[in-house]
Amino acid sequence: MILNASLHLVLSGVMIGFIFMTVFYNLFIYIYLKERVFLYYALMQIFMTPILIYHSKIIPWDWTLYGYLSIFASLFAILFARSFLDTQKYLPIMDKILKFYLLLLSLDFVSLLLTSHSFALHYNLYSSCGVLYLIMGYLRVRQGSIPARFFLVGWSFFIGTLAYVDIFKTTNGSLFLFGPPLEALFLSMALAYHWKIMHKEKEEQTQLLIHQTKLASMGEMIGNISHQLKQPLTYLSFNFMNLKEASKRHLLDDEYLNKKLDKATLQLDFMSQTIDNFKDFYLPNKTKEIFSVKEASLETLEIMRCQFQEQKIKVFINVNSDRELNSYKNEYKQVFLNLLSNAKDVFQQREISHPTITITIDKNFVSLLDNAGGIDTNCIKKIFDPYFTTKEGNFGIGLYMSKMIIERDMDGRLEASNHEEGALFKIVF
Repeated sequence: MILNASLHLVLSGVMIGFIFMTVFYNLFIYIYLKERVFLYYALMQIFMTPILIYHSKIIPWDWTLYGYLSIFASLFAILFARSFLDTQKYLPIMDKILKFYLLLLSLDFVSLLLTSHSFALHYNLYSSCGVLYLIMGYLRVRQGSIPARFFLVGWSFFIGTLAYVDIFKTTNGSLFLFGPPLEALFLSMALAYHWKIMHKEKEEQTQLLIHQTKLASMGEMIGNISHQLKQPLTYLSFNFMNLKEASKRHLLDDEYLNKKLDKATLQLDFMSQTIDNFKDFYLPNKTKEIFSVKEASLETLEIMRCQFQEQKIKVFINVNSDRELNSYKNEYKQVFLNLLSNAKDVFQQREISHPTITITIDKNFVSLLDNAGGIDTNCIKKIFDPYFTTKEGNFGIGLYMSKMIIERDMDGRLEASNHEEGALFKIVF
């Protein structure tokens, strides 16, 4: 179908406008996600659009400029294809061919600079590169990639359009006008599906890291339990030895026996309460309850008591005003425990001679201040980012999870800043 000049010009403008919409859309996604595949696609279309304008004969033809545009459009097309199809992993042979094309583009750029001649255009290398995208798309579809289906269809429209122009030596037809927008549409759909899969994979990776972090925390919790139970078990052992020795010497009367049994019962009650505290700590509870911030903080502090005593960490508690919250008690305790554990680790890492933690409980906040020297200024803005850590063997998700719990589940804020003495973490209600 042949179109008159006016209609052809209007449809060409619509085509170019539609393509630029996809460019801006993918640029914004790149700014948001920092995923280079979206940048490569946007840059490819930016350089491709003037080529389409040349083919539409809207502006006078300039072979030199056309050559530069073709080089850069092909460059970003190759980078887009490599990134989108992950050829290095799934199509290693094709990836080597694409690298060879990149080398040819570099040589063609030098040739164009020095001689104003493009051997890639002369030998129609760009068309062969387009056929290569179709082959790679087909191979990835065979491997089960759903986004590759959209990739294959999109490039089929574009390659078909250029083939139509080359064969019939005309641009004044509906196929040429609708080919590039359809290519942009299907490649945008491919990127959208790619984004969905990428997001799902990141979610799965995050859940796996959260699970691993919880396992690590449970291992640390088991260590806390052993510290808590070691002292009463030792006391019970001495108690039994005393009873046995008293029995041997015939000194075991009712008064002595009852005295020792009362002390043993106290130790057993303490052990039972300790086990209940630890058992309830990781109990999944998504039901809100009214609890005292002071009591929840002190219960959490009790879990760390033996480790703090072992490392000679002094804890000072200032209760300005208690507050009752209608929220998730166990989640608050997990956040508070994480802050206490982080302070303990920093004391050990930096070998602080007289470690102290000052806890302040107020109506609107709970703060935890240590004297470990503070947070590195290069790190302070990143400490709540997922996977960021300064400790070996750490997943870097503890503070990120803590922040999510406070902000998402408790409608509060978790803040970090440097104080004269050290790091100050504040849970703001």
